[in-house]
Formats: sequence, C-alpha cells, structure tokens
Amino acid sequence: MSHCSSRALTLLSSVFGACGLLLVGIAVSTDYWLYMEEGTVLPQNQTTEVKMALHAGLWRVCFFAGREKGRCVASEYFLEPEINLVTENTENILKTVRTATPFPMVSLFLVFTAFVISNIGHIRPQRTILAFVSGIFFILS
Repeated sequence: MSHCSSRALTLLSSVFGACGLLLVGIAVSTDYWLYMEEGTVLPQNQTTEVKMALHAGLWRVCFFAGREKGRCVASEYFLEPEINLVTENTENILKTVRTATPFPMVSLFLVFTAFVISNIGHIRPQRTILAFVSGIFFILS
C-alpha cells in the first residue's frame, strides 16, 4: 500500500468507475447481443443452405441473410413482433432476450448511481460512508 498514494487510488477508482459505466452503456445500446443463423444441411454434398441470419440486441433485430436481408426491426415489448421467422426456436430465443431486458437496464442504473456516489465521496472525503455505499452499488450492478 505504500506504493500508491490516496490521490492515485482516488484517480484509479474514478477511472475504473467511468470504464464500468461506459462498458455497461455500450452493452445496453448495441445490437450485437445475439448472433443467429438458421439453415439446412443438404444431404448430397453436406453443404449448408442459410435460410436466415440475424443479430439482435435489446432494442433491434437486424437481418443480414435470407428473405428479409437488410431489414432492421425494433423489438416489440408490448405488441406482437412483425417479423416472419423461419422456426419457432428463433422466436423463443428472441422472446427470452426481451424478457431479460430489465436486468441490464437495472445494472446500468446501479453503476451510474455508484459512479455518482463515488465521485461525491471523492469530492467530500470526510464522508467515508459514501465510498462504502458506492462499493455496494458497484458490486450489485
């Protein structure tokens, strides 16, 4: 501990908190949570015919192969989706991703709260409880 001053530890905790906030924000906002391909294997020459390929995130589903190539559709949380999928398995997997959406959103909220509390604790070092509280929020997130 003698190698690191309290100023260096304060700076490091702020930098790592900002990195955590940035990475969770990127994870929530991107469309590349899930990559899927559906196809059939042709028995004659053992090649695969791709019927559909997509990548999906929390907010959109984008097709890059198949009959809906180049189309991006917003994820419907309260209505039936307007996508015609080849198999029911893909539809069930996309429903599961939609069901899991609150967890990354809560995590983003918790890491933002922890980052704010941590920086307030750095500005007012006499309030040592804020470092403890922000650590709990970082762990929960």
